Amino acid sequence: MKTKQDLVRILNPGGPAPRGLSDFTELVEGGFAFVDKTLFLKEVLDSGDKVTLITRPRRFGKTMNMGMLRCFLHWSPNRQPDLFDGLAIQRAGERYQGERGKRPVLYLTFKDVKAENWHDAWIDLRGLLSVIAEIHARGAPLDQLVYDQRDVLEKTIQKQAEPAECKSILAVLTELLTLKHGEKPWVLIDEYDTPLHTAYQHGYYPRMRDIMRGLLGRCLKDNTDPNQPQAFLHKAVITGIVRVAKEDIFSDLNNLGVYGVTEDRFASSFGFTQAEVGELLAARGLQDRVDAVRDWYDGYRFGGDTPATIYNPWSVISYAANPTQTPRPYWVNTSGNDLVRSMLEKSDDPQDRADMETLLLGGAVEKEISDNLALRDLPQLADALWSILLAGGYLTVDSDGEPSLLGTKLRVPNREVQFVYRRLITSWFHRSGPRSLLPSALKALIGGDVAEFARRVTALASNSLSYFDIGGSHPERVYHALVMGMLAYLADLYHIRSNRESGEGRPDLLLLPRDARKPGIVMEFKVVEAEDRLEQAAQAALAQIQEKDYAAEFAQRQCVFVLAIGMAFAGKSLAVAHERLG
Repeated sequence: MKTKQDLVRILNPGGPAPRGLSDFTELVEGGFAFVDKTLFLKEVLDSGDKVTLITRPRRFGKTMNMGMLRCFLHWSPNRQPDLFDGLAIQRAGERYQGERGKRPVLYLTFKDVKAENWHDAWIDLRGLLSVIAEIHARGAPLDQLVYDQRDVLEKTIQKQAEPAECKSILAVLTELLTLKHGEKPWVLIDEYDTPLHTAYQHGYYPRMRDIMRGLLGRCLKDNTDPNQPQAFLHKAVITGIVRVAKEDIFSDLNNLGVYGVTEDRFASSFGFTQAEVGELLAARGLQDRVDAVRDWYDGYRFGGDTPATIYNPWSVISYAANPTQTPRPYWVNTSGNDLVRSMLEKSDDPQDRADMETLLLGGAVEKEISDNLALRDLPQLADALWSILLAGGYLTVDSDGEPSLLGTKLRVPNREVQFVYRRLITSWFHRSGPRSLLPSALKALIGGDVAEFARRVTALASNSLSYFDIGGSHPERVYHALVMGMLAYLADLYHIRSNRESGEGRPDLLLLPRDARKPGIVMEFKVVEAEDRLEQAAQAALAQIQEKDYAAEFAQRQCVFVLAIGMAFAGKSLAVAHERLG
């Protein structure tokens, strides 16, 4: 039986939605509605790892949780004792309260170090380190540092240090904080991989890798020598999107616990659960939007043996801040994680395209996944794209997939992420044909002008099918994916179903209108070898729709009418037969 304690998940439910807010103190004191994720603190404190690395997609709450952890741990004579009153961590036990304010905290985020060239990136990084060094040098016993440490500290504060000198600054600061407070500090590093991803994209990765390896390695490295930095570190927590290979950044770091999206620990600490979203929507009078929100923003599976079903928190909060009848793509339209997008756009591998088409059709692909990627090797790693897509939130583990020695089954998590793949398919069309062909074809289709639709599809097929590669053993899949890729842009107007049962069989495509004033559409495809058989095959496809009553599912939707369309392909040529039903 659930207790009152179990049911308390949403704080200040009637307050404003905290879109774009990542300061925990402001969140609590400002009266914002928020989901209580303070048991994340318990998971961190219970961990036996000296250094914990947590990877999650962007805007899934990493910065908020790190700020919350900082607030909880940070030593301050003016600490407000009531900041965590009533939250889950307060009810977790006295021993956790004993960790509040016990140690100093060295906190920094690399989220803004993302310049397009090394010169500007170094200026940004040097500025960040200068601010951190100046803050922690105030009132500290600088005379207890050796000359080299004081020199590095002074140069860093004055922005005069060279990259090689800055590598030791975090290690120096951990020692300084230990001397200042008499306790070893926590080190909290948010978005450690942002500079690395940006550097990889813009061609200065080796230089950024070198300095980040020094900064993190010298601060976190496991070393039993009491004169080495590890002697001045209590514990560390690091967050990012992707785990960068140990040999790239975390060289010789033997005490690193890594928790990605397939690990059970922290599975529900980032993002919102079904229960949390339900309470949040109910508190704002949006109970009738639960199904729509689930369709758009749910679908992530975080964890291994006991996975949690997770909603995208950024999109849920954005929707709660300005609810509309139909949800919108908030997360995929925000900036960030350009590495993922560029890898998608640059992929020209025929198998990648075929897999993308499978995903667009609602299917799953089976891939080997690695959580230990060396960015320098990405072009040579066949499955690197899929590991990046999974870590970045553009795919999730398929809940229906059985474990396999061949790899992990992956799928698109929800309708919002489908926007990314729709844009990808469109970009493939645009590479080989005029931009006006696709929108004009779709406009003709939903307007009932099948003849014009056929002309436009013929032009698209002529320009695009060589790119989609029809020479494989299953050309019908390619044609199917071509049309599905086009129709994906109608997802706001139609429920699009592929090979689903209707009537006495499975039509290739069903377009069920969300608005009864739009026509229902049912399509059947045929593939023939000779062009002189196209018309006959198109008529046969149309007859199959009628004979097997594929339009049966439209009966209860009261559509204005239903378009039955038979399409036949031979190479880059096609024929279309259609009939208006009802």
